[in-house]
Amino acid sequence: MIVDKLCKSDLHLHTNLSCCAPKTTVVESYLPHCEAEGVELLGISNHLYDWGGIDRTLQIKQEIDKLRNQTDIQFLVGCEAEIFYGKELYLTREMAQNFDYVLLAPSHIFNFRDRYGDFDLSTPDKAREIMVENFKAACKLDFGIPTGFAHPLYPICAPWQQEILDGISDETLRECYTLAAENNKSIEIHACVYRNTVELDDEGLSPTYIKMLRVAKECGCKFHFGSDAHEPSMFIGSHARLERAAERAGITQDDLWEIVK
Repeated sequence: MIVDKLCKSDLHLHTNLSCCAPKTTVVESYLPHCEAEGVELLGISNHLYDWGGIDRTLQIKQEIDKLRNQTDIQFLVGCEAEIFYGKELYLTREMAQNFDYVLLAPSHIFNFRDRYGDFDLSTPDKAREIMVENFKAACKLDFGIPTGFAHPLYPICAPWQQEILDGISDETLRECYTLAAENNKSIEIHACVYRNTVELDDEGLSPTYIKMLRVAKECGCKFHFGSDAHEPSMFIGSHARLERAAERAGITQDDLWEIVK
């Protein structure tokens, strides 16, 4: 593996324990591709909202234990937890002690509006306001374990993703990321930098998202990498692009989250 490589970990991976992943995806599915991707540490963070709750999510520990003596790859067990206005819908502080880390997902407002209640997402401005306030509230949550954000301030599944992002002022970005830094919340360098419905540049990356990462660094945030892969095809080829995004944002080894150093 490349010694000076920045992106040697991926903390946002799903398996078939997340209902949105194919039934064929297991932890072992990613292992044949780690060397080519330069990845030495896999963090499995299945959704906690899925049927079966924490007991289902923690089944991944048994799967990982069977692999530890078969590979040099290191593993962490996390979860992706739904957040709405500071209320975690499926995770308590006591439950969180079963995990190595947790990724908060306050921007799934379009995915699970039925879970959060009735609120107005009829325009980009209204959706942006809800997403930003949700992020700020999530910053203040304390689960007693390392905590980061999954796809922070990125409106997953929104019909006007670029419009929502373009409307976030620099002042608001700094307010959000300063709050994250003050509360020790890691910011994810996420695959939305090159996929979904945002405008991409000649390198196939989102200038908007790279700017957001740059502001987060200026505010003192720490970072982790997350491909958000639900199957190997989403894992393959991700990490060179995530590394390039980090480079363009000026992120260095010193800026990485302690659990991935």
